[in-house]
Amino acid sequence: MIVGAGPAGSIAGLVLARAGVRVRIVDRAEFPRDKLCGDTVNPGTMARLRMLGVADEIDARGLRVDGMVVTSARHAIVGRYPSGLCGRAIRRRDLDWLLLQRAIDAGCAFDSRVLVTGAVVEHGRVVGVRVGGVAESRSCRLSARVTIAASGEAAAVGDRGVLRRSQTVQSA
Repeated sequence: MIVGAGPAGSIAGLVLARAGVRVRIVDRAEFPRDKLCGDTVNPGTMARLRMLGVADEIDARGLRVDGMVVTSARHAIVGRYPSGLCGRAIRRRDLDWLLLQRAIDAGCAFDSRVLVTGAVVEHGRVVGVRVGGVAESRSCRLSARVTIAASGEAAAVGDRGVLRRSQTVQSA
């Protein structure tokens, strides 16, 4: 079970599905989704995406980025990537959708509009998540041997039994 279908969740799902693992990704949003976020992919990330075989569409759709400019009220610092390296600027909506589609193509199941409300813990181990539809008040349980929290800073679990990104737990 992967909670969150952004880049981290989709790439985790892609890698696991390619390795033969049965994967289910859930996200509270409907995809493709708009997300206010930086729209650039740095050269290191592009290299990793190339290794995974998912960079060609980003190269085709994205605008080439050869460096960056960091500014303040008084200063501007220009940084150029080393020769031969570049990043890409691509709308976050397009990047997320492309990566999720590759995870689905690899065999991941995907459910949108699923609101994770907490972790299911038995005998000190995470054995799944409690969920409800975004528009529903009912809750049910999704069991999983392994749960990965990839929902970012706004994760729904932690002190109140909610699984936080830093608390990804394997419950073999």
